[in-house]
Amino acid sequence: MDEVRENPRKWSSKYWKKNNISDVLKEVIEPDAVDVSAIKMNDTLCPLIWEADEKLKPDVRKILLINAKRFIEFSDVENLKFDDVILTGSMANYNYNEQSDLDIHIVLDFSQISENKDFVGDFFKLKKQLWAQQLPIQVKGHDVELYFQDSKEPHHSSGTYSLVKNDWIRKPTKKIINVDMADVQLKSADIMNSIDELQDEMDSENFLKKHEILKNKIKRYRQSGLDKSGEYSIENLVFKILRNSGYLEKMVDMKNEYLTDELSLDEFNV
Repeated sequence: MDEVRENPRKWSSKYWKKNNISDVLKEVIEPDAVDVSAIKMNDTLCPLIWEADEKLKPDVRKILLINAKRFIEFSDVENLKFDDVILTGSMANYNYNEQSDLDIHIVLDFSQISENKDFVGDFFKLKKQLWAQQLPIQVKGHDVELYFQDSKEPHHSSGTYSLVKNDWIRKPTKKIINVDMADVQLKSADIMNSIDELQDEMDSENFLKKHEILKNKIKRYRQSGLDKSGEYSIENLVFKILRNSGYLEKMVDMKNEYLTDELSLDEFNV
């Protein structure tokens, strides 16, 4: 499992195209094999995008706003009213690392489209996925992650910067992270092994049901941590480990592979 520690991004779909998943993931993941080195606090905000006075660099702000504008056009929602475009997450905080995304949230009231917030959310998630597949954009070496956020949706990040107003909405503070890393590793390994075990169920007619149960379990697990202790909760840190190691992407790929097989008919099958 040394490859997990050296480069978590190797577990992306590009890596799997060159390697057989079954061969690579034969071992049970032990907690001490889970890389937690990215969970740290830096002394300054990321100097690639922030000025010394903690204002966003003009060229970075400009290109991120252009990204948001193009994403709005791509999603065919230019006629809606938008409250703000914000930079949030670890790149607007002191806990960034080389894998951190530039999380850009376009804030609006979802009820402008429909009172069915779940339907609107699913529509925007689909647009987000299509955009990311077609346009893998990076700014200063960091992936740009665009997201439509309902203005009524709770937001837990301690660092939030308005790209429109060019000012902090919530300025982060340096904190001493007192996290039980052994617990993060233990819980991360447990969920990683559950995802690996799910792969063995891909020939089962109950695969989709089990996939949905595990996906919702992970979602609820993270949300409970955010609600209880915020972005530095054990649950949210475990979620970040799963995302950065490629395990959440693996779940998506498994489901896509299952549905492709289920909906296809071999030409020699008569």
